[in-house]
Amino acid sequence: MSLGGTIPYNLRQNKAIERGLFVDLLSRIGRYRNISKYTYIGFGGPFMEDFKLLHNEIKISKMISLEVDKNVLARQAFNLPLACIELRNKKSGDFLVSHAFSGSNIVWFDYAIPKDLPTQLAEVESLVSKLSAGDIVKITLNANPSSLGEPTNTTEDLLDYRAKIAQQRLATYAPSNIDGDSVKSNSYPTLLLRALENSMKAGLSGTADLILQPLTAFIYADGQQMLTATAIILKKGHRKDFILKSRLYAWEYQCIDWKKPISISIPDLSLKERLEIESLLPGATPADIQAKLGYFIGNKKDALGLMENFVRYYRLSPSYTRVVM
Repeated sequence: MSLGGTIPYNLRQNKAIERGLFVDLLSRIGRYRNISKYTYIGFGGPFMEDFKLLHNEIKISKMISLEVDKNVLARQAFNLPLACIELRNKKSGDFLVSHAFSGSNIVWFDYAIPKDLPTQLAEVESLVSKLSAGDIVKITLNANPSSLGEPTNTTEDLLDYRAKIAQQRLATYAPSNIDGDSVKSNSYPTLLLRALENSMKAGLSGTADLILQPLTAFIYADGQQMLTATAIILKKGHRKDFILKSRLYAWEYQCIDWKKPISISIPDLSLKERLEIESLLPGATPADIQAKLGYFIGNKKDALGLMENFVRYYRLSPSYTRVVM
């Protein structure tokens, strides 16, 4: 929310893919409950792209946007795309104190500032404690381990130092055995996911008849590496019915155990490259495509993995084109 006025999320392809997957997820949950009757609460930023998308695709018509920066709030008022969006000049923590949750809710808190992680996890616990069966919660956290800083003592090991800082920031939500390996770039998102799960479960600890059901967990980077995870609150004994009706077990992007987040990272392609690659799909394998091109997209080490991700997400990947108006 604090950085929403400066980051052009509408031009970030990996975030756009993740946003599309969120819509897909909600449409599947719609087989279990009528999603269009939910209230959506989130950080709209100056352009409110998520709000427009959820209204257009899911037909949600009750929405609340939280924004602490008054300048961004003024931009929101000017750019307001839908009359059903209520703009509130509030911090998420203050909103949680004053708001009386009722009906069914989808809440997406898209946090950007890594040093505020202790406050963010405490807010997640508070949020979940106020939710009811059927409510959906989505949280985005900065998962860049460099945000943990560097030791001033040149003799101290970098990973050991970052593990110590991670332990301090995660506090009571920290899983056991945080070590240097836990704060490497490829493992830090999983560490955060464990802490996020602990904070959500802490929010439900006072409610014996509710459980937390994980739905998705993704890592993406359009600059900073981010973790985003979504869960639904269910009544005990309703999990099997939910999984069967939503058919999430058959969805390739589900992460209903939250063991490890799924990576979203597609390569930067020219328009000509993209058209050439898509002309080979869906039949060609990533290795086939790479061989047909005759060169690597990106560096050699990561090229095949990036191509695998493009093949997996190309139907959700946005295309940006210059338009003269």
